[in-house]
Amino acid sequence: MNRLKFIVVTLAILNGYLSANTIENETQTKEKIFLKKDLEKISKNILEKEYQTLLINKKTLKEYYQYNNYELYWMNENGIKEIALSLLEKIKNDPVLKPHVNKIFKLNEVVEKLTQLNNDSNKTQESLVAIDFMLTELYDKYMNYILKGSIDWKAFDEKLKMIKKETEINAQWDKYSLIKSPKKLLKEAIENNNLSSVFKEVDFNYPNVEKLILAINDLEAITASGGYTKVPEIKSLRIGDTSEVVKALRNRLAQSKELVKTCENTISVENIITNTTFIPNTTNENTQKDEVLQNNTSQEPVSCENYFDEDLKTAVISFQKNHGLYADGIVGSLTQKFLNMSADEKIEQIRINLERMRSLPRDLGEKYLIVNIPEFRLKLIENDSIKLSMNVVVGERKHPTPIFSDKMSYIVLNPKWNIPTSITKKEIIPKLIKDPNYLASKGIDIYESWHPESEKINTQDIIDAFILEDLDSMPNFRLTQSPSSENPLGRMKFMFPNKHAVYMHDTPAKSLFSNARRAYSHGCIRLAKPQELLNTIALEDKSLNIDKIDSVLKDTAEKSIGLSKKIPVHIVYLTSWVDEAGQLQFREDIYNYDKIQKSLYY
Repeated sequence: MNRLKFIVVTLAILNGYLSANTIENETQTKEKIFLKKDLEKISKNILEKEYQTLLINKKTLKEYYQYNNYELYWMNENGIKEIALSLLEKIKNDPVLKPHVNKIFKLNEVVEKLTQLNNDSNKTQESLVAIDFMLTELYDKYMNYILKGSIDWKAFDEKLKMIKKETEINAQWDKYSLIKSPKKLLKEAIENNNLSSVFKEVDFNYPNVEKLILAINDLEAITASGGYTKVPEIKSLRIGDTSEVVKALRNRLAQSKELVKTCENTISVENIITNTTFIPNTTNENTQKDEVLQNNTSQEPVSCENYFDEDLKTAVISFQKNHGLYADGIVGSLTQKFLNMSADEKIEQIRINLERMRSLPRDLGEKYLIVNIPEFRLKLIENDSIKLSMNVVVGERKHPTPIFSDKMSYIVLNPKWNIPTSITKKEIIPKLIKDPNYLASKGIDIYESWHPESEKINTQDIIDAFILEDLDSMPNFRLTQSPSSENPLGRMKFMFPNKHAVYMHDTPAKSLFSNARRAYSHGCIRLAKPQELLNTIALEDKSLNIDKIDSVLKDTAEKSIGLSKKIPVHIVYLTSWVDEAGQLQFREDIYNYDKIQKSLYY
């Protein structure tokens, strides 16, 4: 292929005019246009002089070619390599970047520059080398995007500090970067003629991430067809109701494939009453039947599309589960809010979560625990299979659970609770001042410091000090609650020592686990089934003997047991993902991180 021909091919790729098959056919007919020895000399000479880069700085570009002994990456004596065109295709068709690809990679300017090079007939070889430089710039920009994502994490961290200053909400998010050399990876890719392998090596590694990416295509198809059907605002809809709004609800749930059955013909009021499973509540069944009759005063048969039947209830329950709502089959205001979330909004939510996945450790581990805060759920995953899953309670909005990863190393049975200083000052001391017997009634002792060997203090001796002193200037006493039914840590806690002082634990407050929204703690993670987690870990950990553990739990003495093999723990914040059943999930942005990060990327 002559110089003009392969530049046209490059331009065509950028503008989406050629398919991969066309490229393959074109590249099979390349003509030799320059010799290898010329490449090194020309590239070195250009980089030693003034050269205007487009996407990266000249120093970085020069380092790429020094690393490769000034050989070109994307061209040889036969012309442009197919791997160069695969790079352009990869960037242009990246589903996450799609709305922003021109902005990030300045493709309009790239096209303009390539056009100028194409029209430069006086410096043929120099122009071709410049094209190679430009492709390397594109690669570096894209590789660093994959490594780091496009969220401005420094700005996000500053935003969290500002929130803490203004509201005292101490939100923390640890980002994990993959340390890889883009230059080394490029050389490896060129030698193996395979870019896909190096991109896969450094890209995110979250379960079912490929399916989450594919979900964007489905939602884009919804948008292209006019978007989701709008469900008109109504107080509530439930089984037995007939309304034009029910028809809209049917259409909406069919679009997202929660409703798979279609109805036909009409249905009489008598059949509505016969086929309705009346919901037990404060009214009796006859009253509920009267309500159905009042809603159908004409007594005329109604279209089944306007009738809320069992199939529709099942579809509503499925929708509610896929959005973390209380799954009762009743369409209230919160369900309506999620129903009327547009496909474009969901695409944006998916994209911010994909970006977020790039902040996680790339290697989650063969066996690991993962807590997704907006899902209020813990899962134990081993070899890509879920071994255990349970509801959890996470930090409330004013005490958000931090986002980070660490390794579980030991378990504490019959744990004492060393009450955090913030809770002591804001909650315990005010109660103590009102009731001098409060600490004794809760089994709480006071120690003179946080040192393990510090002396216990007589509670009565310091009550007056608490009353008289400014709490912010009080000595750093340690309040410790003994193991008991009152202890909020329950009978066991699971430790993965970290700078955030966060851990997982049992709790006597079992009723909270039945709520759909479970953000109630001061930051630690409460487990619905701690014994099951302990038993599951014990199956493969020789340090844990269940019989001995049961014996310890019958007593009240605190005991720590180290694990023979540490287990990675990942606390994440995902408001959209694809679950183990392949189902697309969305959740409420309980800490407003979606909102903040959407303003800080691209």
